[in-house]
Amino acid sequence: MCRLAPRRPRVSVVLPVRKAVRRIRESLDSLYAQTFTDFEILAVDDGSSDGTADLLRAEQDPRLRVLTTGGHGIVAALNHGIAMATGDLIARQDANDSSRGPTA
Repeated sequence: MCRLAPRRPRVSVVLPVRKAVRRIRESLDSLYAQTFTDFEILAVDDGSSDGTADLLRAEQDPRLRVLTTGGHGIVAALNHGIAMATGDLIARQDANDSSRGPTA
């Protein structure tokens, strides 16, 4: 039996997060609402202690992959996300970014 390799997404969105439980929902919803849908989301939790990781793991969208790092900072989280990306292109989004723009 011949098995086809899974198709790669066109875009990998790398989303580093740390202690973002109050903001991550709006950021994810903004991504889910895009009319372009050929993407994966790599949410890289960088040692959150506020429930962010639990919220991410409870998500049901198959485009979302949750990765973790040990609290080594945003650069380490971004590098890990980029290393794990499977898309042809890489985009970056912050946990407080949404279609309404960044929030304070």
